[in-house]
Amino acid sequence: MLQNGYQTDLRDGVLTLTLDRPEAANAVPSEATEALTLLFRTVAKDRSVRAVLIRGNGSNFSAGGDIKAFARSLKQDVETRRADFRIRLNRASDLVQSYVTLPVPVVAACQGGVAGAGMLFALGADVVLVDETTAFLFAHQRLGLTPDAGVSLLLPRAVGARHAAALVLTAAKLNGAEAVRLGLANKIVAADQLQQEAEDVVRRIARAPAAVTIRAKRLLQPNNRDNVQQLAAERDAIVACVGEDDFAEGVQAFLDKRAPIFPSTV
Repeated sequence: MLQNGYQTDLRDGVLTLTLDRPEAANAVPSEATEALTLLFRTVAKDRSVRAVLIRGNGSNFSAGGDIKAFARSLKQDVETRRADFRIRLNRASDLVQSYVTLPVPVVAACQGGVAGAGMLFALGADVVLVDETTAFLFAHQRLGLTPDAGVSLLLPRAVGARHAAALVLTAAKLNGAEAVRLGLANKIVAADQLQQEAEDVVRRIARAPAAVTIRAKRLLQPNNRDNVQQLAAERDAIVACVGEDDFAEGVQAFLDKRAPIFPSTV
């Protein structure tokens, strides 16, 4: 289904979100913000979705915000422009929150430019794959702007505060190999293998016990728990898992020396 510059497809427990404005480097139009927020909120409640794959159509992943829309705002007086951007950014905050709180794992396949608001989809993913064409562009200051779309929240989590500061303050450009080295991405693959590799990874995740992946993701997310609380959370997750049919199937399959067929995935 094509709308607001993106397509969605749900097959075998995987929701694929394709950013689909290749003529605009897959920049996300402002009118797509609320639609994407609703999409992620819907996914969070849909048990048929066990994993999400985000990709870009064409030679770029996403150039971020729509600069042409920014240019139109220059015709406004300053106070009107600021009020307009406050409304837009409140909507963007809702989008960030709906995305980073997705309970299911997210895989991002990034080629070409990854910039601005498009950085959200990479930084907020659980697994990020890149190829030799990938360039992460921290170009906010070139437009006279500070980071948006959750970059100030998610970038320090991914690379640490010092690397995050250097990337933003120098308007850095990182290639795929540098992104892997800093922790922005997990793996660099050949350009002609990127999409297939991403498909393989996300479908491997979708074949795993649904409740297990959700609980594991929740355990691994940044939190304020101390050691005792974190270990208690681990205990509670295991206790919940052992009461489910997927656990019984996993143990029996191991004993039978066969691949498990988890009830939650069929």
